[in-house]
Amino acid sequence: MLPRRGGRNKIGRCVHTVRVTTLDDRTGTLLARLEALCPDGGYHIVEAAELSPAFSAEEAAEGIACLADSRRIDVRYAEEGTYCLRILPSGRAYVLHARDRERAERMRLRQSARIAFAGAFAGGFLAALLAAVIVLVMG
Repeated sequence: MLPRRGGRNKIGRCVHTVRVTTLDDRTGTLLARLEALCPDGGYHIVEAAELSPAFSAEEAAEGIACLADSRRIDVRYAEEGTYCLRILPSGRAYVLHARDRERAERMRLRQSARIAFAGAFAGGFLAALLAAVIVLVMG
């Protein structure tokens, strides 16, 4: 069953819900896994064990509740580790944006490595050229 969201908990204390606008890494990973398991946009039945060995059943329930609260997924029912859910367009857009962001980060890292290599190569070449000039002048 999904964790309680709002109202009062079992011992009578108020529980407040925080709406999530950006997702942390674990929730983003869970959303990406759900997107891979539910490719066509319809409702799919997913077991908590299918999500990932990195998520316990409790963590999966919390993550799914967080994704449902942030309107990234729609949960039709959740019973004892079995979920019937679908990825909403905002969830698919988030996953695509995260993939694009990762790809851009990798490209930026590659570009930085290329520039560093070119700078080191050019510096070594100029140092060797300067050494050759000094040897020719002195000798």
